[in-house]
Amino acid sequence: MSSNLVSQCLLCEKVISTEIDSREHLIPNSIGGRKKVSGFLCVECNSRSGDNWESALARQMNPLSLFFRINRERGDAPSQKFKTTSGDEWVLNADGSLDLPRPTFNEQKNEAGVEINISARNMAEAKKMLQGVARKYPQLDVDELLGKAQAQSRYSQDPIKFELSFGGLDAGRSFVKTALALLSTTGVSVRDCEHALQFLKEEESEPCFGYYYEKDLVLARPAGIPIHIVHVNGDPDSNLIRGYVEYFGVMRVVMCLSSSYSGSAFSTTYSIDPTKGKELDLDVDLDLTLTDIRKAYDYEKWDGNAVQQAMGAVIGPALEIQHKEERERVLEEAVRYAFANCGAKEGETITEEQHNRLVGLLWEKLEAWVLSQLIGRQRRD
Repeated sequence: MSSNLVSQCLLCEKVISTEIDSREHLIPNSIGGRKKVSGFLCVECNSRSGDNWESALARQMNPLSLFFRINRERGDAPSQKFKTTSGDEWVLNADGSLDLPRPTFNEQKNEAGVEINISARNMAEAKKMLQGVARKYPQLDVDELLGKAQAQSRYSQDPIKFELSFGGLDAGRSFVKTALALLSTTGVSVRDCEHALQFLKEEESEPCFGYYYEKDLVLARPAGIPIHIVHVNGDPDSNLIRGYVEYFGVMRVVMCLSSSYSGSAFSTTYSIDPTKGKELDLDVDLDLTLTDIRKAYDYEKWDGNAVQQAMGAVIGPALEIQHKEERERVLEEAVRYAFANCGAKEGETITEEQHNRLVGLLWEKLEAWVLSQLIGRQRRD
């Protein structure tokens, strides 16, 4: 294997000192990457590639980052607005909760006076809206109204539509950079990867990546886990350095980093479960010819049915886990609320009146969730 005696930035080739070493995430932090590599990118190039290549990838992957509630090392996946199959709009948050896309205000006059209904996304927003109403109706007591306001869970009655879009040269450059980041940990020089360097540095160069679904290249794939996996290998017999990048078990990319490699054979893999931030012990069978890889460049290895199957293999189990977690959360919250407000003290025997109140308070907290489950089941049937 060849190696650099002095670490140079992949892109600008500046010598990387401790002061300008970016410690690049091998897999982007935006989609749950943890492992970092040193001596690969300078701070300036890391920032520039992050603003362009990683940002493009993060936008494409954000629906899946939110759905799988990825465990990021830094920050949360940004909330995003989605439509349901019936056309309603919701904002999905990193913790799996749903918010209204905007607050609602409804003012209606009737014989008794004026009826005002407000739905806000939080108490601070509700207070601001009520203060605006109070300017029009000075007799209103904002603090009293806030005291009567209740936070309620909201549930979508219809499935959320995820419109995923894969592709683009910026996202492609992110894939290639990730493969090179893994390669840099092997002792093989990234300078040996002429196709990858040309693609990353020259705007008009030929892309050296393509989507591959002809067969599953991951060995002993773990069931139901939306894995991230990166693999590179070098084969002096074919003169190829090949790369494979897969995100969420769905986006699967092959690449030819070099077709003139003459060093020793090597192979290395890194994988992680982004929902837990834990490294996995997996491997990839990437023994493709240059012809096969080039066919992937031309979308000849793309298979829509295989993409759907890959999605179903990870989304179904995730939905079951999320449903169980939400059921447990709702029940725990309802029980805590009911016991705190039914009038019974800890250690005392509950009276019949307190029992009846307890049941009523439980239903008050459980009603929205129970109804959402009943309606959802009716629509599935």
